[in-house]
Amino acid sequence: MAANSRFAMATHIMTSLALSEDELKSSNYLADSLNTNPVVVRRILGALQDAGLVVTMGGKAGGSRLAKKPSLVSLFDIYSAVGEGEIFAYNPNDPNKHCPLSCEMKSVLEPVFASARDAVEKRLKSVKLSELSSRVKK
Repeated sequence: MAANSRFAMATHIMTSLALSEDELKSSNYLADSLNTNPVVVRRILGALQDAGLVVTMGGKAGGSRLAKKPSLVSLFDIYSAVGEGEIFAYNPNDPNKHCPLSCEMKSVLEPVFASARDAVEKRLKSVKLSELSSRVKK
């Protein structure tokens, strides 16, 4: 199973914008930094803008910048903006009604999944964008 990279890419974009807070960065510039297509960057920027994390200006001289100070943006804000969804997924198939394990597996896993989700959310909320940008060698 492949992991979704939107959160990592969105965090890269936000860190780049935090490193030059008052400067507009084009999607081409950000795409070069990510080594990806500008269309991918524009989709992520759209989600970040919808969440109020970035401001994007169109046109030849346009680009994107942070909408908030990096110290006010947590990794959870970024994670939520790009809609990563659930960390874990249950078996998409209906349980086998003739198998006690199959019938109970979701209820057995739910408390484990819930505590893991809570721990990830707590950790992501504790890390601010300003911390990441301060760790980048300029």
